Amino acid sequence: MKLKYTITGLDCPNCAAKLAAQMSEIPGIDSAKINFLTEKLTVETDLDESEALSLLSKKATAFEKGVKIEK
Repeated sequence: MKLKYTITGLDCPNCAAKLAAQMSEIPGIDSAKINFLTEKLTVETDLDESEALSLLSKKATAFEKGVKIEK
């Protein structure tokens, strides 16, 4: 299933690419792509939406303080 979120608080496009790569390594997340300019996160996953959001948010916060993911 494809899920789309708004992601804010990233400092640069390189950070967005690194975070997307780390998110893609989360078990249950097949792929994650971040568009830095539009602040959009697109995820392919088999997880339910609330579980996916929780895991993605934890990874984002650990990666860089102040990063927020919202529906």
